[in-house]
Amino acid sequence: MSGRSIIVLTGGPGGGKSALLADLSRQPDWAGYFVSLPEAAHFSRETGVSSSERLFQRVMVNLQIALEEGLDRALGPDDGRIILCHRGTLDPLAFWIDRDWPQDEFFAFTNTTLEGHYQRYAGVIHLVTSADGVPSAYTRWPEAHRPEETEQAIRLDRYLHDIWCGHPRYYRIDNNGRDWPAKSREAQAILRRIVGL
Repeated sequence: MSGRSIIVLTGGPGGGKSALLADLSRQPDWAGYFVSLPEAAHFSRETGVSSSERLFQRVMVNLQIALEEGLDRALGPDDGRIILCHRGTLDPLAFWIDRDWPQDEFFAFTNTTLEGHYQRYAGVIHLVTSADGVPSAYTRWPEAHRPEETEQAIRLDRYLHDIWCGHPRYYRIDNNGRDWPAKSREAQAILRRIVGL
């Protein structure tokens, strides 16, 4: 990797990862400052590997790494834009744990380490699922591309907190007393701090 800042947007389903990327793309002060990387799951689903297999999570990890490194190389050393990732290489662990597979087996199966995942990223912004705090704002299929029931969304969100909270620049933004504009503003302020703006 080139040393470029790569930042993860994580959180349970319906936390606002896509919405934050959309907000940033519409704001002139962020124009030309970042590129976004879509969720690797979109590509993983096309492989024909079932999400019920352990192999699916290894595919997810390796695709995420390949996408990040490929985008970094494509931008080249003269392009200073940061990369914002819709989920990171460690997010598949939450779905692994949710299937009651042992956490330590994840690292052996993916040939990775917790520290190695942390070292990839300049920061982690956790946008808590709307299912936890504002369930009326949580939408599922067919209104939104997420199949998880409210309880599973909250459970995945808590796994993601436990997984990422050891990162030295981990920031969690919950829904308490915040509407979406306030949550987005806080995420943007944190992003500015991470990258030194």
